[in-house]
Amino acid sequence: KKFVLIDDSIVRGTQLSETVSYLIENGAKEIHVRSACPPIMYGCKFLNFSRSVSDLELITRRVIRDLEGIKDDEVPESLLAQYADSKTQKHAEMVEEIRKILQFDSLKFQNLEDTIEAIGVDQCKLCTYCWNGKE
Repeated sequence: KKFVLIDDSIVRGTQLSETVSYLIENGAKEIHVRSACPPIMYGCKFLNFSRSVSDLELITRRVIRDLEGIKDDEVPESLLAQYADSKTQKHAEMVEEIRKILQFDSLKFQNLEDTIEAIGVDQCKLCTYCWNGKE
């Protein structure tokens, strides 16, 4: 059995992790995940969309911290920008590590540029803070 899961976002990874465990226990051979939005890099400070108490609740932040070997909990903004940019090698490494952690056979995120284009509203009228940290 091959499953393709489409989700609006991957915030902490806990919900999809439970789903994947269930699918594997019930005979899934492949699990491919597509996220309808870019990776969430910042906890929402406006509407509490991601409902995170700490940015380290976000799977992206934990993965970046581990990939970079950061000992404290703070990931420098300059580093976050590199991981948030879907065209960088660091972004690809982060996505691959998330894929491994969550036991997916493949994982793809929508990129921010295509998300904005699909919405059809001028970027200055959209909140993209959770994806790129820009207010």
